[in-house]
Amino acid sequence: MKNKWHPIEWIYKDFEYFLGFAVKKTKDKYLSEDLVQDTFLQLMTMNQHKLLIIIDSGRIKTYVCKIILMKYFSKRSAFHKQNVAYQNNKIKSNDSFLEHLVNQNEQMNVEHDEWVEDMHQKVDDCINHFDEYDQKVFQLYYELGLSFRRLSDETGIDARSLEHSVKKVRENIKKQIGEIQD
Repeated sequence: MKNKWHPIEWIYKDFEYFLGFAVKKTKDKYLSEDLVQDTFLQLMTMNQHKLLIIIDSGRIKTYVCKIILMKYFSKRSAFHKQNVAYQNNKIKSNDSFLEHLVNQNEQMNVEHDEWVEDMHQKVDDCINHFDEYDQKVFQLYYELGLSFRRLSDETGIDARSLEHSVKKVRENIKKQIGEIQD
């Protein structure tokens, strides 16, 4: 082999191929990504000389695919256990039942959507009355769905300050919405 690549780099160029192979077998993209990544970790711990011999023989794709299959189908494998748990917890669907639910809820959704849109407009109007700092903090908190501690880590603003701003905006919105509805 005349290139100066590490054997893993040589194998990694076919990552998408291995991922596609794993997806065909598992029918789950996220499980497949974990499976292929774990396979590459195993390859990284292997003897480089042995890997180079397999690469030079032209059988590396077959070798990696066999490792993927063994990891997935071995009953002692974490991937096999994860797949069994997934299959046991998967919701069984009945198309006619789902269609019935969609049709039944369609009319309720139209009325609900109008009410929700009206409430969103009222909340947006209330938020626009606050200073820019309070607006941004409130929007970040609700849009990102992060805890105050995590938001503090992300923004560098004290968590208590963030909590105080969100609480102030929330209370004023409730107060203003209550006055509008009365």
